[in-house]
Amino acid sequence: MRLPVAFVLIASLSIGGASAQGEGPRGNAQTGKQLFESKGCYSCHGFVGQGSREGPRLAPPLAFAAFVAQLRTPRAIMPPYKEALVSDQQAADMVAYLASLPKPPDPNAVKLLQ
Repeated sequence: MRLPVAFVLIASLSIGGASAQGEGPRGNAQTGKQLFESKGCYSCHGFVGQGSREGPRLAPPLAFAAFVAQLRTPRAIMPPYKEALVSDQQAADMVAYLASLPKPPDPNAVKLLQ
């Protein structure tokens, strides 16, 4: 009889908005793309998170907690985006967008680089 109770507990933890490991809320990639553009992230990090001289590559993204930590208390010249400017849900949406982007090819697979 204990097995069904444990199963229900585990299932309820896995389908909640945030996981037990602190991964953050589930994000929506389409909303994240709109936010990435409207919040101006693209101006330093590129439209697909590829990075530039002004901002590092963001795709594939950091884990949610690390992404939010950098967002709230950034290093270098990036302005801080406190929760009043970007909520945790909006940050999760941006992480989902960055995670949805295709990974760059392996440099060893690019014929021109060999």
